[in-house]
Amino acid sequence: MITSNSNSALAFALLGLIWQKARSGYDLRKFFSSTPMVSFSDSPGAIYPALRRLEQRGLVLGHMVEGSGLRRRRIFELTARGRAEFRRWQTQPVMRHDVVRNMDVLMLRFAFMDQFAEKGASLRFLKAFHKELAAYIPNLRKYLKSNREYMPQSGRLALESGIQTYETQLRWTKTAMRTYGQSKGEG
Repeated sequence: MITSNSNSALAFALLGLIWQKARSGYDLRKFFSSTPMVSFSDSPGAIYPALRRLEQRGLVLGHMVEGSGLRRRRIFELTARGRAEFRRWQTQPVMRHDVVRNMDVLMLRFAFMDQFAEKGASLRFLKAFHKELAAYIPNLRKYLKSNREYMPQSGRLALESGIQTYETQLRWTKTAMRTYGQSKGEG
């Protein structure tokens, strides 16, 4: 399960971004507000406390650097412990619970995988993700079939939308696995 430790999705997003490149809190806020990672809060009330918690846990280390003019910036870098924690998170197995409740976190893990996980990790992740999706979708269809007549129309349509979303994700995993098989020669 992804949430097995005290780090949040925001914490892992911060760790991954800081591992890519040492950054300040302002850099991270700007990144979240101007990229597809906009779903993460760029609020100082979210970013700076999260960075403090990561630093207190020894996962990042901040140091002051001179900026333009009189301005100084606190730049954060990952520690060895931070890299180990991030890798541990990335290599966790894909579980049904994560497919049901943490799809966005699974995609966050995958987004950083080629940069920070060992060779072949992305393809293994996709295969496990595909397996869990393929096992879960029939359960949803079975539930829909046995409860259709008791559900309000809006509830039925909402469940159908959810099933279609999972089916789209399943098709995507097949395409992604083929891409890895072709581009990296991994199987």
